[in-house]
Amino acid sequence: MFEKEERMLKEMNKSAEVSTEAVTDEALDAAVRSGMRRGRRHRRLRARLVSFSAVMVTVAAALLLAVWGGDESGLKPKEQMAAQGPYPPLTGFDFGEDITLNTANKYGMIQPVNQSVTKGDYTVTVNGVLVGSQRMDVFYTVQNMAEDPADLKRVVLKHPGSSDPLPYSVGSSGGNKLAPGVLHRSQLDVQTNEDTPLPQELTFSFILAPYSTNTVYESSAENEQVIDINVSIDVQTAQKYLTTIPINKMLQIEKQRFYLKEAVLSPAGIVVKANIPSSNTMKVSGLWGVYLETVVNGEKIRLNSDSAFLPGAGGGDMTYFFESNILEKPESIMLKADGFQAVDPSTMQLVVDTEKGKVIRSPDGDIQFGEYTKHMLTLEYEERADRHMGSVSIEPEFVDGEGNKHMINEDAGGVNSSSHSSSDTGISRITQYIYLKPQEYPQPLTFTLSSYPGVMEQAFEVPIQ
Repeated sequence: MFEKEERMLKEMNKSAEVSTEAVTDEALDAAVRSGMRRGRRHRRLRARLVSFSAVMVTVAAALLLAVWGGDESGLKPKEQMAAQGPYPPLTGFDFGEDITLNTANKYGMIQPVNQSVTKGDYTVTVNGVLVGSQRMDVFYTVQNMAEDPADLKRVVLKHPGSSDPLPYSVGSSGGNKLAPGVLHRSQLDVQTNEDTPLPQELTFSFILAPYSTNTVYESSAENEQVIDINVSIDVQTAQKYLTTIPINKMLQIEKQRFYLKEAVLSPAGIVVKANIPSSNTMKVSGLWGVYLETVVNGEKIRLNSDSAFLPGAGGGDMTYFFESNILEKPESIMLKADGFQAVDPSTMQLVVDTEKGKVIRSPDGDIQFGEYTKHMLTLEYEERADRHMGSVSIEPEFVDGEGNKHMINEDAGGVNSSSHSSSDTGISRITQYIYLKPQEYPQPLTFTLSSYPGVMEQAFEVPIQ
């Protein structure tokens, strides 16, 4: 739908991990679906949304950290975040150890909504929203009053009265089999780029269908039920708690460069904006092992980056999304990383013969053929420490054996992935699902990889506050 706008692999943070030792079919199905939904739930805007993992490796490199300007003026986060939020705490949802959600709820930043719509056998309620810079967390419940299990196929955001989805990256932590007669609580993650800000009025479309093993991996079904809920977003209040801090620093490892532009602090998450120059000779796709370290009352707290908008093949602007504890008034914020994610661009091709069932060429030979059935190609590879645990991302356009160009079938699911890990070995087995349009393709097929594990190592620190 959004052409070059798909590719998010949040599984690299092992959110869909399952131990390979004693896994029931039901648990395995749930984990695979969770991973696949996380893979397809994001609509890439100007760039891919990808997750990162940090693993120490040993690669000799030199880092040059230089300042290329900057404005230290402006309101500091301690001053702006002093006021307590206007809302009562949201109840009924378990935030676990999520730093962002627990802190925001503690200080009254989750806006209550409590809008419900019933249609057919399903009732959906939007309970609350947490709004920040280029992102929003939505808390909702689904009640299935049918006799059989239901399946939340997808959630779409639109302008009220419009049928066109907004080009947001949308992902739900739900999506598994919804048992009848049970109130299911879940959370929706929304990320946007700077060109598509959150409007004050939004329509959330929840698309549900009876659970079926035939369509369990599909994003749509013939007998869908669409439930629209109109929500007013208190954007003005959220903006009062935003602080923009210029960074303006250039990082360099050997001849490869990476620019940090600015950070936007909000209770819903910290956004760090950067740029990857097109002049790099390596395919630099971001920082390796990146996180923020805040100090609150003398205690160091790690804020992880769960996702990022990556630039295109030739470089460009990118955005990192970090956790946030800004309302705790941290004494300092430091960006830390272990180097660059970088690979030789000449190796970034994947050649597959679906008729012979084999991978002819991949960057390091580690990608293996899984199967090709019903125009869904599955590939497998291992995520290991010595491979730097980076992400594998595939561009939507590929070429057949006669040189004809084709697009991956975004309507059927585009590119998804799932992760299964062993607690004994620490190795994750990644399965990549690539949906092709129903037709015969001259062999072999050549795919372009936009990211692949590879690291130039060098630790560095950049003060944000």
